[in-house]
Amino acid sequence: MDSLTFRLAQTDDYQEIVKLSEGIYEGHDYLPLKFSDWLQRENLYIVLAYSGSQLVGLQAYFIVDEGRTLIRRAERIHPNFRGQGLIRPLREFTAKHAKSHYPCVQRERFTTYYENVNCTDQTKWLYESKVAAFNVDKEKCTQITEGKINLNIMVDIQQSSRKHFSDIFSAPLMHGLFPNNVIIVNSCPFAPLRSNIDCILQETDEIFVEECADTSPKSISFGTFSPRSKFLDWLASVYSDDPNLYEAHLRYQFRHACRVIKNDFVFMSFHDKSVSPLVKKLLEEELQLQVCDHYKNKTMKVYETKCTP
Repeated sequence: MDSLTFRLAQTDDYQEIVKLSEGIYEGHDYLPLKFSDWLQRENLYIVLAYSGSQLVGLQAYFIVDEGRTLIRRAERIHPNFRGQGLIRPLREFTAKHAKSHYPCVQRERFTTYYENVNCTDQTKWLYESKVAAFNVDKEKCTQITEGKINLNIMVDIQQSSRKHFSDIFSAPLMHGLFPNNVIIVNSCPFAPLRSNIDCILQETDEIFVEECADTSPKSISFGTFSPRSKFLDWLASVYSDDPNLYEAHLRYQFRHACRVIKNDFVFMSFHDKSVSPLVKKLLEEELQLQVCDHYKNKTMKVYETKCTP
């Protein structure tokens, strides 16, 4: 294999990106649909790796936490070039590029479904979230939207404005809701800092809280509509220590997703294992949804490592 060369992605690379994505994630890859939008984002970079003229790998990243943290995402290696040691030089170039533009970067964070991450002195596990994914057909979607199936939402849940979200982040009690001080939004691990609000809002479509008289709600959730190559997904991340509030958010988000998508889609819940029985009871037993095989028994893990090029 030829030695690797690296460069940043450009608009004209779209067709190569689509080709790289073929056969990856069984049609659940979001990258081809996000590529153009990501090129427009100010602090998001897409690194391409070439062997000769062949695109063999890709790594995207963006910077959060006031310039201290690199979030790694969308790591791709061409199926024909896997197992050849390409990941390490791709990550090293990414870290070097980040350091050259953001000298204060100290750490990298990333999420993965894979079990074979090697935890060392430099790489540590932060948190893990169970993933429950269910197929929702258009008929069920219509029944929910038209109110033919009553979801019995017992708590008033409301959408949060940007200002309200910013005020909530100023409330010290809110931070206790996030395990290890990590918020997972659209598979990206954020620290609950006000400086991250704009980045978080770029990753989610809706933010929900329970109705309360002040800016200290006891629950918050993030809902993201995420079209994939061959599917439509809705990603729901709920944070609350109160099971009743948690269930209300989950019910509200499911109804909201049906109203937004109005078609076949996959509803995904990212949650702590302690609420897995609650999630199963609502989605699998009450609503009679079928498990999406692609995400069956998946766990999303969050890791942190030193940013060393």
